[in-house]
Amino acid sequence: MRLFRWIIVRRFAEERFRSLLVVLGVALGVAVFLGIRLASDSALASFAHGVDAVAGRANLEVSAGTGGFDERAFAVVEREPGVTAAAPAIEVYVRAHAGGAAARASGRPVAPASGVAAANHAGEESRAAAAADARRSRWPETLLMLGVDVLREAPFARVEPPAGAAAGDASPMATTVLAGPGAAAIPATLATRLGLAIGDTLSVLASGRPSPLIVRQVLGAGALDRDLGGRVVVVDLATAQDVLGRYGTIDRIDVIVAPERRDAVRASLALRLPPGVHAELPRARTQQVENMVRAFRLNLAALAFIALFVSMTLVFNAVAMSVLRLRREIGILRALGVTRGGILRLFVAEGLVLGGAGSVIGLALGTLFARGALHAVSRTLTDLYLVRQAGTFAPDGRLYAEAFAVGMVVSLAAALLPAWEAAGTPPGLSMREAMLIEARRSGVGRWAAAGGALIVAAAAVARWTVTEQRAAGGFVSAALVLAGFALLAPLVTRTLSRAAAPLARRLGGIEAELGARTLDRMVARVAVVVAAVAVAVGMTVSLTLMVRSFRRTVDTWITQSIRGDLYVEPYGHRENGGATALPPAFVHAASAIPGVRGMDTLRGTRIAFRGRPVLVLGVEFDTQRRFGALRFVRGRASDVLERARARGEAIVSESFASHFGVGAGDTLALSVPAGDARLLIAGVVYDYSTDAGVLFVDAATYARLWRDDRTESLALYLSPGADADGVGSRLNALAGDSLVLAVTPNRALRRSALRVFDQTFQV
Repeated sequence: MRLFRWIIVRRFAEERFRSLLVVLGVALGVAVFLGIRLASDSALASFAHGVDAVAGRANLEVSAGTGGFDERAFAVVEREPGVTAAAPAIEVYVRAHAGGAAARASGRPVAPASGVAAANHAGEESRAAAAADARRSRWPETLLMLGVDVLREAPFARVEPPAGAAAGDASPMATTVLAGPGAAAIPATLATRLGLAIGDTLSVLASGRPSPLIVRQVLGAGALDRDLGGRVVVVDLATAQDVLGRYGTIDRIDVIVAPERRDAVRASLALRLPPGVHAELPRARTQQVENMVRAFRLNLAALAFIALFVSMTLVFNAVAMSVLRLRREIGILRALGVTRGGILRLFVAEGLVLGGAGSVIGLALGTLFARGALHAVSRTLTDLYLVRQAGTFAPDGRLYAEAFAVGMVVSLAAALLPAWEAAGTPPGLSMREAMLIEARRSGVGRWAAAGGALIVAAAAVARWTVTEQRAAGGFVSAALVLAGFALLAPLVTRTLSRAAAPLARRLGGIEAELGARTLDRMVARVAVVVAAVAVAVGMTVSLTLMVRSFRRTVDTWITQSIRGDLYVEPYGHRENGGATALPPAFVHAASAIPGVRGMDTLRGTRIAFRGRPVLVLGVEFDTQRRFGALRFVRGRASDVLERARARGEAIVSESFASHFGVGAGDTLALSVPAGDARLLIAGVVYDYSTDAGVLFVDAATYARLWRDDRTESLALYLSPGADADGVGSRLNALAGDSLVLAVTPNRALRRSALRVFDQTFQV
């Protein structure tokens, strides 16, 4: 400690600015590592807490795809031996606003096709479009509508009773929420934010249809308030079915069983439940989301380690410079009896002090960075994976300890090599030659050979990665590239410094030549700085090229895939998800609007396939064959689509094929509402809408297997010369006040898709 105070601490004081830069460099590396981990883990933890809040005390969950299942399955679950409590539930996100009673969707039918003729007047079309814009702007809030059977709620304790009621007592809620149609209970946080009191109206928008709910109860503070930020409205199950137009279906059944009997009950239900309905642990939803976003998190973690790599080079350079400047003092200390171990500990301690100070500052910076990055991460989870309630910052002591430990380990590893060199130098040689020792021990050739070998290995790993489709190999290859070029830095530095010396003398005189020759003599130390700058610049260039190349690819895909002129969906479709349904009369009337020469319909659901959520979409293969321009990995689009439509086969996205190792000609075994199904893969299509994987089937096949013929959205193909704005106005006029539409032109949808892409890569 005396030596440390006399030598190292004194040098810190003399070189305050240089030491501060090293500390800040380490702090930034630790901050990026911690911030990215905190942001991604907070987003997923927030989602998990939301799942737990909605599940309450349930330790088993019966569910199907996002479209729900027949409520008659509840009787099967309730009668299962070992089931202590069971309750059906509906869980759908809706748009909402406070104040004013909107017209009930069921109170006004959709205009028939003949209404199109009445909407042809230009002034009326303009007024309809303006009114549609005004109606859409009225729905700023996104809330989770939770439909429950209040008479069965008490055992699950997910709804906090109002002040004055006993914990777990469902009777006050049953009395108020069942007081009449459209009654609702909301958390106190939501009531305060929207200025709602008992008796006020909260209007919600589902499938584009406005429905007024009357606030009959303000719930006490509880999990729904804490973990969902109060963004929830609780209604009776029948009210939820009425608002959503989903009579006879539910989203899940929450079940409480004795822990020791849970596996037995789960196995028994698997034999008795209808096809496509499964009993899982509530946390299975969180695990599926984690599986889905694993690649996203892995990329962020890899970038964080690059920041730590650069921090490591800064610490290495700082300790190496300290060893270099103290060569003579080291020799004197050794001659006076200081052991090699003492010298080693002296400079290792210097690296640990720099690393410790940087790590402590990095923890604070990482917290600030995480709070800023959380918004970008949660937006990405929502945009790409429809994962909501993922924006609450959740500091984790384990991550802080891990980040501090990583900072210290990196600093220790960086300090060991120069400290070992200082301890191993003979004292007499240190006193006589001091800094000249570095010129004699550079080993540039050996480093360059090792660097070349690593680059060759990186190429081999990259080739294996592409051949075997193993994503982890890409990260190994990138790490080898970084290490290889870092080891080549001494040779490049020496070569360029020797080549620059004559030119430097002509341009800058003897001083410039001496500077160039100093780079040659101090190549070991200088090369570390060169390597750090090379890594930083290299990562900037590679990320820029990758993102811009990918963006151009996505832009090309959007141009080829989004061929419709107008895309029509109920406003709030992204929130409602699989609960969305356009009225059949509206769909039929839309196809008859003058200027519409073709129409594609879409509906979908999310299912778990091999433990991973995938999106199943039902589209019109014939319309895609006639108007679309899909690109397949193999085969002509028209041939593949026609064969898939005629034979009831499936088409999978490239990401689906990659995740599950399947391709054209393979067969997929699925459990669907119609029973067990085997779908032959007709082709693999390029699709970048989600990396979770997409399974496309024809609309008729979807209706047959999933027993679902609803329409979520439309793509309209217009005749040449048709007025897109005029058709959009007719659609809004056709919808009237009973249906709030989002009519998006092709160009606007492309801009929106690229905006999502840019948001994804912002972090």
